[in-house]
Amino acid sequence: MIKNSKALKGSIFIILSAVFFGTYGIWSKLMASSFGEFNQAWIRALILLIILLPFGFLTKKFKKIDKVDIKWFAIISLCGGLNQAPYFFGFKHLPVGTATLLFYLALTIGAYIIGKLFFGEKITKIKYLALFISIIGLTIIYKLSLSQAQILPAVLTMASGLMGAGAVVFSKKISARYSETQILSVLFVAMLAINFPISMVMGEIVPSFSLVIPWTAEVIYSLALLAANALVIAGFKYLEPSIGGILGLLEVVFAAIFGIVFFQEILTIQFIFGSILILIAASLSDVMKLIQAKIR
Repeated sequence: MIKNSKALKGSIFIILSAVFFGTYGIWSKLMASSFGEFNQAWIRALILLIILLPFGFLTKKFKKIDKVDIKWFAIISLCGGLNQAPYFFGFKHLPVGTATLLFYLALTIGAYIIGKLFFGEKITKIKYLALFISIIGLTIIYKLSLSQAQILPAVLTMASGLMGAGAVVFSKKISARYSETQILSVLFVAMLAINFPISMVMGEIVPSFSLVIPWTAEVIYSLALLAANALVIAGFKYLEPSIGGILGLLEVVFAAIFGIVFFQEILTIQFIFGSILILIAASLSDVMKLIQAKIR
């Protein structure tokens, strides 16, 4: 019962994180013409550190990092710090559907691989079936089409997805001993330290504060990123990596819904059918457990 309640809690956290992750496309569209690939990342990190560091010190959320955990903080920070720029670049130079398909395909497969190699997760036939169904659902919603000029953005988008998987799944190694505030603070310090110098070298110019819409989008994007990552770290604490990865695909459904609501994108039969398949994949493991429990 305790194990099931923890799994339920983890699932709820992942689903809530998917809602916030799903808004990324909205904010990216509103700020894409004003921010560069790297300055949008370091500015976002700075905004979040201004919030997190005082909060962490006042609430005593920070503790000394044990030597054995330094490598996990380093991996999480590098993955999280490096994946923002290629993610933004991919969505800037690819159709939203293509970028979404590639990113979440890489993230989900990455979660399976990391779970198997680093957590000894047993990948059952049901989990493979869930992965297969989810990939079909993704492909139905977002058809893949690439020109030669889009190959580099596609590769970088998939690299971003793999790094995203690394950041969230490896958090399981330390999330039981350190607060989400501390894990995210270290991640955002890395994001700032990595992207700021590259932005300076690239000659990116910080947009004028008179550009209200792009700056508002950047601030809301920052808050959405904070909420999404805090929830996903909390969720993966209680779930196996493959299950968390499949549940995370609900971000695709939420992102498409937001596109329909905010950008008048068309609701299609493909979206409905693909979303149903993703929902089936996300619930398949729990449904099979319930069936097995009744049979016993």
